[in-house]
Amino acid sequence: MNTKFFIIIVFCLVFTKGKSMAQMPDSVKTYIDSALYIMESKSIYAKNLDWNKIRDSTYQLGKKASNIQESFIAIKYAFEQLNDSHGMLASKSDYHRVPLSINFSEVLSPGIKSEFLKGNRFVHQFLPGNIAYLRVPTMPITEQEDIDDLGNKLRNLLCELLAENPSGLILDLRMNSGGNSAPMLSGLGPIFHQEVIGYSVDKDGNLLNEIKLQDGVVIGENGEKMVNIQNSCMASPEMPIAVLIGPSTASSGEILAYLLHAQPNVSAFGEPSLGFCNATQGFFFMDQKGYLLLTVQMIADANQSVNFGMKVIPDVYIKSDDNYENLLEDVTVLPAIDWIKGSKSAHF
Repeated sequence: MNTKFFIIIVFCLVFTKGKSMAQMPDSVKTYIDSALYIMESKSIYAKNLDWNKIRDSTYQLGKKASNIQESFIAIKYAFEQLNDSHGMLASKSDYHRVPLSINFSEVLSPGIKSEFLKGNRFVHQFLPGNIAYLRVPTMPITEQEDIDDLGNKLRNLLCELLAENPSGLILDLRMNSGGNSAPMLSGLGPIFHQEVIGYSVDKDGNLLNEIKLQDGVVIGENGEKMVNIQNSCMASPEMPIAVLIGPSTASSGEILAYLLHAQPNVSAFGEPSLGFCNATQGFFFMDQKGYLLLTVQMIADANQSVNFGMKVIPDVYIKSDDNYENLLEDVTVLPAIDWIKGSKSAHF
């Protein structure tokens, strides 16, 4: 190639990019740069992406923006490259999430759709053979008062069931699509039999912080209890526990299922979970004019097994019609009952 011609091409490319950057207001450039930096440095999905290419394309999309609002489409493009369906991008006037890869209207059974319409609630009862059943619902809460309230409700129900010395326990997480994990883990604290029940994991697969219980209650990084639990009870580590999961088991519900599965005498039944067995973190930027919720960590269980696939896979796969009207006709519940009855540690 002619050297002079090559130099002209390179000069034109640099000049064109520089011109588009020069036309961009400082506030817009800062807004875009801040979002790109957070995405590249924090997201677990950022590792294998070509950020030079993403950055160039984002600048091109934002080159005509005269203000922050008009540059949202550029940041939206960059966010979509992460393919983070658990995260979101927001500004004061816009909002965007990457669409899920599944269609819930097609995947969910009529039975579970009908049950969702009844609202978010706990359900507990005994099934034949003195088998305890407990449904743990979604917990979309952030206020400490609500965290304490739901954590104690769950703990009280569990202790009520354990007081009857059940032959086994069925934990139904099929309708648990996430929320705050602290009241879930703390409410069920008596059925975890280690102090360290899991770990957060960075994008390179390195173990980070321990997920720890103290007196059956989740503790924070500084050793403080995350939930004010009033009741206490004990569960035998030999008691068989069947965990029911499905496509609407998501986020914190998946984390709960994954951490439970590492406990002794636990088996999972149903369909694979949604695929959000990970931790998210929110980031405000540009004086809170923009907000990113990103998936920042994976989860490992008590055995330090990292859930790279971010789904919980059942030990026994069952495509269920989810019969919540009569659990004894629910095709996911029935094999769970049979498994508990066949367990050497079960008693009747």
